[in-house]
Amino acid sequence: MIIGRRSRTRTTHLSRTSSSPEKTVTSIPTAPTDQDSGRRSHSRTHAMIRCIAPRPLHGSRRFFFTLLSKDSPSSAQSYSLSRNLPYHPSLVYNVISDVDSYCKFVPYCVTSTVIHRDPKTKQPAKATLCVGWKAFEESFESELTCEEPYSVVAQSYKHSLFKLLYTRWRIIPQADQTLSRVVMDLKFAFANPLYNTVSATFAPTVTKIMIEAFEKRIAEVHNRAQNEEGAEIEARS
Repeated sequence: MIIGRRSRTRTTHLSRTSSSPEKTVTSIPTAPTDQDSGRRSHSRTHAMIRCIAPRPLHGSRRFFFTLLSKDSPSSAQSYSLSRNLPYHPSLVYNVISDVDSYCKFVPYCVTSTVIHRDPKTKQPAKATLCVGWKAFEESFESELTCEEPYSVVAQSYKHSLFKLLYTRWRIIPQADQTLSRVVMDLKFAFANPLYNTVSATFAPTVTKIMIEAFEKRIAEVHNRAQNEEGAEIEARS
């Protein structure tokens, strides 16, 4: 009984000491329990998941549509190429204005037909063309403005594929009239902004292929005319 009282008195004394505001009570660290370890492990796992979890796609979508808007239909793509050719301007003009023959030498042109000519000049004024590649084919109508022997302009509007398709050929005679400088200006805008973005990667190459096809055609027509003229001279002699 006496021991029990001393214990209670000693315990009461310690309680008063620990409750005194003038002294700091230092807590004795205790061994972590299984519950504490589980909580810390859960916190670390949650933090790792937050780090490696994929971010929302809103930012990626915003970047994608921003990219498409750069080449929107309202801002057409423009390209220009030129060549110096050793041919008379009239020959160059005749080949470029011969729209009916485009399907014979223009890449990807399946059919080409002049459907209207200017009553005064008899030059092509309207034509339909069909372009195709593998299983893809698209037909459209172009309005033509031909000024012999200096320029040929073709433009298409209000088409399901194109918002704008504009081509201008300029034939610039050189000093002695036996040489010509040819300039092809191409401007287009697809109705689908995605097509505008994709086409920006290959349009320069296609433009180069087109002007090379006309250059080759002009050379063929020139050589054919030379051969026919030579044959006539030989026949007369």
